[in-house]
Amino acid sequence: MAHEVRLPQWSMGMQDGQITRWLKAPGDPVADGEVIAEVESSKVASDLLADREGVFLCALVAVGDVVPVRTPLCLIGAPGERVDASSPAIAQGAAPVPPATPRPAPSTSSAAQVTPRARKLAVENNINLAQLRGSGPGGRIVEHDIEALIGQPRDETYSLTQRRGRIAERLLASLHGSAQLTLSREIDVTDLAVRRAALPFRAGWGDLIGYSVSRVLARHAPFNGTVEGDRVRASAIVNLGFAVALTDGLVTPVIHDAGSKSLRELAEMAAALVMRARSGTLRARDVDGGTFTLSNLGGHGIDAFTPIINPPQIAILGLGRVRELAQRDGTGIAWRQCMTVSLTFDHRVADGVPAAVFLQDLAQFVARPGNFEPA
Repeated sequence: MAHEVRLPQWSMGMQDGQITRWLKAPGDPVADGEVIAEVESSKVASDLLADREGVFLCALVAVGDVVPVRTPLCLIGAPGERVDASSPAIAQGAAPVPPATPRPAPSTSSAAQVTPRARKLAVENNINLAQLRGSGPGGRIVEHDIEALIGQPRDETYSLTQRRGRIAERLLASLHGSAQLTLSREIDVTDLAVRRAALPFRAGWGDLIGYSVSRVLARHAPFNGTVEGDRVRASAIVNLGFAVALTDGLVTPVIHDAGSKSLRELAEMAAALVMRARSGTLRARDVDGGTFTLSNLGGHGIDAFTPIINPPQIAILGLGRVRELAQRDGTGIAWRQCMTVSLTFDHRVADGVPAAVFLQDLAQFVARPGNFEPA
């Protein structure tokens, strides 16, 4: 039976996307992980990747159409298979549409894979891509490769409506669609910093706090889940999303069932997802199903900020930088390493006291380095 490829929710607040180009026509073979379309969403231009091998049967959405996330975009089936009218997408009223004739990328070899932003820069700067091997996986040409060829800084002019306008639209929708409240507190990470330095693998502060959140959230169900219309779905597992900044936007990969992962596994999975995000190779399963999100600006020197909820989730945690603070220690003063964490949550779902208790439990978990086993 034909398989539906749906529009993923790549970025925070993304609610819809626009098909800008189909790269496959009916009958074309499709490889698992191959780019089959280009999509523009609220915060990033992305490649739509096939999530299985087969044959492109038909497009269900025309170029230029704006559709909600998780909408079926096309059907992939077996060689010789025909479009079945009983397919769920067809049954729900999605009619096959003839994809626009794929436009060849300018001076690009047929074997080369090029991200949308890289292709756009190549056209603007008359760069021949035929002999260029990119720095992305499998020689994929990414934006950085084109910028390196340009070699000189230049002014940029762009439409606010096209780029930041849709981002502002989604942020306002998040704020207007929920009663957002933010609580902040300091957590002492002095002992955890020592534990982190002794780990036999690399783990960032985002990994350590993400690991902590995935354990603590199990005792604070109201903050782990989504709001769907007038109903709240409290999730039994933690699907931990985390914001990754790109040159032209923001995406939120998801570590599914993070509470079952060891610290090492979580750190390695996060690193792999960041790499895929920056190379433009995230798949639908890499961004779907988040129940709680982390946003980390500590690496940029920020102490505290007010993160905005990633709809339809209930809460998001912002992480500030680790800094030294003087604290009373008996009759003297001791310097402690501290981090400010800021929890933004939907006040319709939970009140301030449960949110404060969650942050208190998180601080207590972090203060016990024995909770962070490396295995």
